[in-house]
Amino acid sequence: MDINKMDYEDDNKTLDKKQIEAEERELMLKAEVENVESADSKIDDGPVKTALSGDLTEQGREVKPKFIPIGAIKMPGFFTKNSDKDKSKDEEAAIEKDTENEKTDESSKVKENRFQFLQKFTKFLQQPESDNEDKDRKKGLFNIRYPRVFQKRGSAPNNADATLASMETLDDKLDTPNDGMETVKLEPVEVEEGKIPPKLPLKERIRQKKFIIDDIVVVGVVILVLVAVIIGIIIGAQAGPPVERPLRLGRYITTFSSCGPVEGILDEGVYKFFSIPYALPPVGNRRFTYAQPLNISTCWNGTYDARTKGPLCLQFLENATITGEEDCLTLDVITPHVRYDSPLPVVILIGANTLAGGISPAQPSALYARTKEVVFVRPNFRLGPFGFLALDILSKSRYPNTSGNYGLNDLVRALKWVHLNIKNFGGDPESVTLLGHRAGATLTAALTTIGSAQKLYSRVWLSSPSVIFPGEPLEQSQKLNNGFKEITKCNDVSCLRKISTAEILTPDIWLENYMGNLPRSDESKHSLLVLDGELLRVHAYESWDTQKEAKKSGKDKVFKPMVFGTTQHSSHSDLLQNKHLEWTADIVEKMVNDSVIGEKNLTSSVFTHVNKTYEGLVELISSIRTLCPLVSLARLRLAVPLYVVLGSGAGGGAGGSGIAGINADVEAILGTFESEMPEQRRYMAAMQQLFYYYVWHGHLPGPESGLIQVGQDLLPLSGLPLCDLLIREDIVPRYAHID
Repeated sequence: MDINKMDYEDDNKTLDKKQIEAEERELMLKAEVENVESADSKIDDGPVKTALSGDLTEQGREVKPKFIPIGAIKMPGFFTKNSDKDKSKDEEAAIEKDTENEKTDESSKVKENRFQFLQKFTKFLQQPESDNEDKDRKKGLFNIRYPRVFQKRGSAPNNADATLASMETLDDKLDTPNDGMETVKLEPVEVEEGKIPPKLPLKERIRQKKFIIDDIVVVGVVILVLVAVIIGIIIGAQAGPPVERPLRLGRYITTFSSCGPVEGILDEGVYKFFSIPYALPPVGNRRFTYAQPLNISTCWNGTYDARTKGPLCLQFLENATITGEEDCLTLDVITPHVRYDSPLPVVILIGANTLAGGISPAQPSALYARTKEVVFVRPNFRLGPFGFLALDILSKSRYPNTSGNYGLNDLVRALKWVHLNIKNFGGDPESVTLLGHRAGATLTAALTTIGSAQKLYSRVWLSSPSVIFPGEPLEQSQKLNNGFKEITKCNDVSCLRKISTAEILTPDIWLENYMGNLPRSDESKHSLLVLDGELLRVHAYESWDTQKEAKKSGKDKVFKPMVFGTTQHSSHSDLLQNKHLEWTADIVEKMVNDSVIGEKNLTSSVFTHVNKTYEGLVELISSIRTLCPLVSLARLRLAVPLYVVLGSGAGGGAGGSGIAGINADVEAILGTFESEMPEQRRYMAAMQQLFYYYVWHGHLPGPESGLIQVGQDLLPLSGLPLCDLLIREDIVPRYAHID
């Protein structure tokens, strides 16, 4: 269509313009022919050569072929004719003369020759390639290279055999005015030397060890993705939910101990294991001896059933009744998880109302094991004569010659079991808190003086312990128990180990308790703990002083963190409150005058600190028996924290309005405190914050030493003037309770 358009435009041109175009065309064809002849003198026969050989016109004259090189076809808007500015003036004149003679028929012959050439050239390109033709094409048609745009991608940049024509031969020869024709110059895309084309196959690039930037980017991205996946797996494994042991029948779970598998039960959202033996039964020949560990010959076969509660140890209750069994050296474990990752702090509950017995409120709590994330352990230990009888006939039956403190040795054996096995129950053996309550706190304080037990716990919490520790030698304690031989009529060890439990549990000897009464000058005390020379070798005060000095010098760190505490009305009991239907001021004043307070003429001084009511009386008794002796021990001697539960916060618990009974702190810690009023719930939250922070961190949230009052909040206690008076008058700690 472009050629037809061009011919149609030629008919409208003037004669002068046609002559000029004919001259320029003739110059172009002549220059191209000369360039071709000089570049390639040997061209095989073919349709192209025939077109170049020339024909005779109708007038018999030789007409030079009108050679149109590929890439120089004049098409409007695409290609333009080339010019040759280096031609001589003679050549231009000759061409001009020939053009004037042929001006009438030049256009038709040019068109005819042009169409003939294009037809032959097209036919030539469509012929199948033979070996010679393939060879000729590799040499290049007319020795003209293909443009870069027609080369096969990935071919070498300097391969001349793969080119057809080059647009570099199409240079502008004449400075002609713009006649609507565009000059398009196609230049090859050069590839820098030493570079690998980007589309080279990956295998080839790997073989040549030459890579492009895309390869490096892809490898980098893959490495980053792999690293991210690995980090995600590690973090997910650590942050994911812990893997619990499988349950049997959806309720029963089995773990391991040093003596074999143990099966517990899932209940209340926690795992409960009851009555797991930690020592041999103290019966028969093992009565009145130290607890002996389990071994291979005495362990159980198969799986031990720990799904039901076992009996308590033989003991007296407050109403003088007897409960429990002699075969009782077991412990309970309550844990929220049975796993080995992320072990939880362990709280060992050591509770007894007196060393003769009494069921303590220090019992494991399923709710707080789950919500506070701790493992509770409650060991049974021997009480009364089975746990603390010291007699000469017993001391002579063993070497070294000693007796007594069997219940204390039970606790040491239980601590060793916990240290060895608690990891199988989800507990951390390196984070063990001893929570002692009342007589259990007295035993716990004694444990802190035993060298073999000091590495088995991390910290100590003592609720209402006694500060009267054994100071008498073993011989003196044995003399005090000679009356037991007279009652039982036993003069040797074999007799003591054969008599019945009822004959051993004689209430007249073991049920001495002055905690709920004001002291009298003629009262007698019977300490069940003794300096046996094996477990307890020195007085507790001396042991603590040695530990403090070792800690200060940096030589030893056996002095573990300790917290003492009690309640404002620790001596309250239903038995004491029911002595009178109505407590008047005269009754209270008479009871104070009949005690050591009246003997020292301190009645009026005391009533400046307490009122003449039942609550005032109980506060005075508690200060003499428990609170003020602890103040002298914790603040003046050990420099450890001491908390006091006030009746204004814990009031309403067991006993009446404004009364903070002796169990108020432990009940709040374990969630059994009766909290009906908002003030009581705030108190319970404050008490739990104090205790469980200590369990998890090893220290209180406040100062390391000092007095803390626990009411609805935790506040510092500036002082206790009543205690200062009682300490100054030598009533404290002389009349402190002993168990």
